[in-house]
Amino acid sequence: MALLGKAVLGVWNEVDPTIEDSFNDWYLTEHIPERTAVPGMLRGRRYRALSGSPKYMALYEATSLDVLTTGAYRTQLDHPTPWTRYVMAGFTFALRGICEVIATSGQGVGGFATVIHFHPAPGAETRLRAWVKAQVTALPTVRQIAAAHAWSGDTSEPLSPTSALAAKRSPDRPVEWVLAIEAADADALDAARAAVLASDPAAHGAEDIKPYPNYQLLYIMAPG
Repeated sequence: MALLGKAVLGVWNEVDPTIEDSFNDWYLTEHIPERTAVPGMLRGRRYRALSGSPKYMALYEATSLDVLTTGAYRTQLDHPTPWTRYVMAGFTFALRGICEVIATSGQGVGGFATVIHFHPAPGAETRLRAWVKAQVTALPTVRQIAAAHAWSGDTSEPLSPTSALAAKRSPDRPVEWVLAIEAADADALDAARAAVLASDPAAHGAEDIKPYPNYQLLYIMAPG
């Protein structure tokens, strides 16, 4: 299965261009190595948008939500490094959310990915969940689509100094539901996203539907 574990931390960023080099170095040499050293954190990935905003996306796969709400990861969030404080002060946009995996399918990791953010209309969660699961099952059967996943945001995360730093540049609405698509080809990704949107998510109970850019995979890091 393409997605590891039962929980995902999703992060989307824009950063002041004057510190962007330091931001990228921090992710590669400190931040993702630190995060993937946490027991139960199975893999970290980082992406850059081909165009559009938010420019950067990072995904962390964990065995369970407990990994993201207790233990070693929380210790890291409660004690951000000096470099972390410096970089986060330069965020111009920051959106992060811990999520439960609703569904995942596929054979591997695609070199390109996109996400669609939305939330369920009142009373529509069961209907929307069924539609999302059907999308996740169907998408990897399409040519050049490697995998698809759906996550629902969880609100149980305690506040920390690190999350408070990110929250200064966060939009009012938190991460709620996310549909992610991975592909081997950017054009195939465009077509798959268009097909999902053409299937009228609103008719299945989705609200505030926000397609994100196409992202190119920069690197993957896993423990060991």
